[in-house]
Amino acid sequence: MDNVFATFLKTAGLYHSIEICENNITDLIELIKGNIKISTYCKECKRERVFRMKPVEYYFESGPEGHEKIVCRNLGEEIESLQNLIFSKKVREEKDFIAEWRWINWQIADTVRIMKLEYICSMNEKHHLDYVVLTTDNSMMKIGQYPSVADMTFPELDAYKHVISKEDRKELGTAIGLFASGVGAGSYVYLRRILERLVYQAKETAGDVIDDEKFEQARMSERIKMLDGYLPEVLINNTTIYGILSKGIHELSEEECRKYFPVVKECIYQILGMWESLRKKQADEAALSKALSAITTSIK
Repeated sequence: MDNVFATFLKTAGLYHSIEICENNITDLIELIKGNIKISTYCKECKRERVFRMKPVEYYFESGPEGHEKIVCRNLGEEIESLQNLIFSKKVREEKDFIAEWRWINWQIADTVRIMKLEYICSMNEKHHLDYVVLTTDNSMMKIGQYPSVADMTFPELDAYKHVISKEDRKELGTAIGLFASGVGAGSYVYLRRILERLVYQAKETAGDVIDDEKFEQARMSERIKMLDGYLPEVLINNTTIYGILSKGIHELSEEECRKYFPVVKECIYQILGMWESLRKKQADEAALSKALSAITTSIK
């Protein structure tokens, strides 16, 4: 899914905005035309599915006065025609039209102000994923989604149920729920607490390999570095995660917090993913060892 607007719809929380510009207008056109599919969790199927989007249409009156007819057209194609016209004019007149660039005209302004983007599950047409966006000037804001970001994300946590505590799972769910509701800094409070507990959990796993006194006296970024081999390499090489969370709580704007939330949440997922992979590896090795022992016993 290499489309900036599809990624935005899938990952952004409510009231998060994305700029519409000449560099990404093609992505928006392809999305509105219904050409972009997304792969995400289907709440009804209870598993990952591919969703296709219904093309967005708009209606207008056409024909001589007194004999007007309602005409339906593909909105994406209409925006594409406008962009082609703007580009042709720019080339023909050999002027810089950047300051005058626009992605809509007055005919479709009312239609695009609030749009419902309807995705349909490829396995069952009754299963829908709906997004509602508000466009103003050259920006798009997500103002609605069903199922919510929280509904779509909570099932991901089941993959880590063997390595995440009930407390951490609950608070991670709370953080995701806050983000889904458009709350930025508040969600960081929970993510920071979870990170702190995961770091201490990694220290317990490391045991005497790391000196307790040095660990307690170290700053969080230094503690993360000490846990090389017990935390994902991406965190060892980028220890600023804790600082980002702290800055989000005390300094960053709500918009900035919402913007960075998917990245900092992924850092938590990286830790859980590493531990789950290790757990599976150890379980597989234990099962294999048991099977080999059984064979050895039977052939004696």
